[in-house]
Amino acid sequence: MGDMLGNALSALVSYQRALATTSHNIANADNEGYSRQRVDFATRVPQQLGNTTIGSGVKVSSVSRVYDNFTAGQLRSAQAAFSAVNNSYQLASQLDNALADPNLGLGASLSRYYNSIQGVADDPSSISSRQLMLAEAQGLGDRFADLSAQLDSLGREVNVRISTSVSDINDLATQIADINLLISESRGKFGTTPNDLLDQRDQALLSLNELIGIKSVEQNDGTVSVFVGNGEALVLGERTIKMNAVSNVFEPGRIEVAMDMGGGQAVISSSLSGGSLGGSLNFRDGLLNETRNELGRISLAVASSMNEQNRAGIDLRGNQGGDLFSVPDPVVHRSLNNTSATQMTAQISDLSQVTGNNVLMRFNGTNWSFFDEANGAQLSGVTGTGSVADPFEYKGVQFSLNGPAAAGDQFVLRPTEGAAAGLKLALTDPAAIAAAAATRSLSGSNNIGSGSISQTNIVDSGNPNLLDNVDIEFLTATTYQINGSGSFSYTPGAELNINGNQFVLNGSPVAGDQFFIGANTNAVGDNRNILKLAGAENLKLLNGGTVSVQDAVNGLVGDIAVATRSAQINKQSQENLLSQTRARYESVSGVNLDEEAANLLKFQQAYQAAAQATSIANDLFQNLMSAFR
Repeated sequence: MGDMLGNALSALVSYQRALATTSHNIANADNEGYSRQRVDFATRVPQQLGNTTIGSGVKVSSVSRVYDNFTAGQLRSAQAAFSAVNNSYQLASQLDNALADPNLGLGASLSRYYNSIQGVADDPSSISSRQLMLAEAQGLGDRFADLSAQLDSLGREVNVRISTSVSDINDLATQIADINLLISESRGKFGTTPNDLLDQRDQALLSLNELIGIKSVEQNDGTVSVFVGNGEALVLGERTIKMNAVSNVFEPGRIEVAMDMGGGQAVISSSLSGGSLGGSLNFRDGLLNETRNELGRISLAVASSMNEQNRAGIDLRGNQGGDLFSVPDPVVHRSLNNTSATQMTAQISDLSQVTGNNVLMRFNGTNWSFFDEANGAQLSGVTGTGSVADPFEYKGVQFSLNGPAAAGDQFVLRPTEGAAAGLKLALTDPAAIAAAAATRSLSGSNNIGSGSISQTNIVDSGNPNLLDNVDIEFLTATTYQINGSGSFSYTPGAELNINGNQFVLNGSPVAGDQFFIGANTNAVGDNRNILKLAGAENLKLLNGGTVSVQDAVNGLVGDIAVATRSAQINKQSQENLLSQTRARYESVSGVNLDEEAANLLKFQQAYQAAAQATSIANDLFQNLMSAFR
């Protein structure tokens, strides 16, 4: 009876714990991150009575989590990937909305501007048409500035997101370290596994993956170490290494991510990926920077083409045209850690070669090294020594130092970064629009041959002799002189260049025939130059002379649309993957109320049976005691 009573009591205690565990599961069914707990039973050590072994009942061997490390790792990875692409999509959508608007986008502003130029071409003497052109030019400059301001606003939003993420990451890292301490103490003092603490830590790790992609490694004492980026430690057991949001050494208004290392701080922005922080950094250093640089490159192309062509014409007052737009020189940032006071300046030398890629420069005390700022790849093909007399030159940009640099000095060249924001209308007088060509040509009134001369095409508006008179007189049918000097062979149809004027002589002139080139005076109705201004939209000015302004605008808008659509598809894909992974995780670790109800009934019946056995053992004992009274 003693054995029977002991067995029954062990069952009562064991099934009471099983009922308590089941009720714990039911109570936490809606608790996010809770893992279902399971009671594992084992037989107690049996009693040996002579040659007979008698069972001693049951005991609870463990209360364990129903948990799969592999599935949990998949869930954390899926969470990090989804958070990254979701954040990128949110930011890319804002960028797409800003540039692709059919009424307010850059393409619409350019179209209105070039249409206004055509209006001047239709009536070159009309002041109202010229005023409309200047108004549209001002509107175009304002649109470039507005788009640049929106990009800057997006940059500030990214800064806020980065700073907020860093703060949240530090809080979660501290929480994980605190839980690590409680887990190690529980295992050290009691030798038990604190299931609820493990759930809390897993939930903190999952939340951390929403912010940044991590790698976690479980240690022998039950603690977990957490690493980010290229293996930088964030949590080591019960200790955390703080992450910091710091200012960029080249641009104080640009936030970078750094870690406390060796008494200092190491910037690790480029190595971070995954989570909302990784998505923010990837968007800023990728699509946002590329858009800002390409927008600047387009503004440079617009300003350059307009200025060069307007200088090739004559305005209503008979003066040679000037610049329509002003645009700033390329931006060069010096590192705040530079030990010398040397400054670097830059200017565009060949717009067709400008790519917009940023160049990082480092001086080791003897030589300069050049790198692509975006990917860190070392650049070749940089010419020059960097002095004012012999500047560095790379991809259509010249840049030089105003003094000696010190070892460790660094600079970043951003050729087109500030161009869109700095594009300004330089011309305010409508009469100063150079609609007429700067020069014109004509044949001598006494010519007797069939020779002819084409109208001039200005190919070098900066030539100091552009407006000088040019007298071409044929000495024979096959030779001619210029301004009374020389003897040049005549080839019908060949292009000639004199003082920045390009023209063609054709036909069969005879000796004594004359042709003249001179300033285009009293050319109020001439629209030759303004027609070229209107056609500048389709001039192949970029990418080595293969891409026009309109091509570049369409390409920029298209690239952003593709990037946004790609981000949307990735988001949907990762969202589905996350949902599937979460479902697999829940199928393993989640609480199924139907299953728990069945367990509750099973354990209740077992408990009642054990209680009945206890009652029977008690009755037998009482009957035995009564027999001896």
